Amino acid sequence: MQNFFPKLISQNCFQSFARVDDLLEKSNEQQNAYDELKKMYDSDDSLKVNTELLWRLARACHALANTVDQKNPTKKAILIEGREYATEAYKLDENNFNVLKWVAVLTGSLTDYLGTQAKIEQGNLFKKYLDKAIAMQPTERTLLHMRGRFAFSVANLSWLERKAAAAFFTAVPQATVDDALEDFLAAEELEPGSWLENLYYLVQCFLAKKDKESAVKYMKIAEQVIPKDDADRQMMSEIKTLLVKYS
Repeated sequence: MQNFFPKLISQNCFQSFARVDDLLEKSNEQQNAYDELKKMYDSDDSLKVNTELLWRLARACHALANTVDQKNPTKKAILIEGREYATEAYKLDENNFNVLKWVAVLTGSLTDYLGTQAKIEQGNLFKKYLDKAIAMQPTERTLLHMRGRFAFSVANLSWLERKAAAAFFTAVPQATVDDALEDFLAAEELEPGSWLENLYYLVQCFLAKKDKESAVKYMKIAEQVIPKDDADRQMMSEIKTLLVKYS
């Protein structure tokens, strides 16, 4: 009897994880996925140190945050919660690929809410997680996209931001729009025409390079993708506006 209950709990967790993984692949199920995982987390202290639960909670928070408007403070709060789960998972197992992936994603997502100094500091931490994860799976498209986002963000730092960063850091990250474009194109090649966010950033890169023909090409591809959440819908709205402007 003593060994039965741990096995039962483990089996129940496995079944719940499989169900949640399925929910997170669907549109409009983010809240249900989060609620189920949070219920598990709150039900048993031993699960608070379960890396499989923690990285899934981080993933669910990221998915849930994408359903909230960028200007809504709730979005930042959800991302902070997700990063806390991911960071705890990383402390427990820093060589778990899914842990590395989601601690990178949540850390990167929160840089949008930071000032220059904190953004550079967290950006370096994000890059550390990202590089380690990509070393494990070099063709994982989410990670390629995130590295592209990092490069694009660094490439677009203003002169003043670079000067401010240089006052606090011995080495300010260096990257170009071409570095970002290379990663976004690699992510696109893995599953062509399916990921709106990646297509959106391809458009941004080509516009930054003043290559309007290529930008319009990817706008038209992006226009065919069905938005999955509020973040997608906001990007789609911008793409449609750009398409009218540049066509």
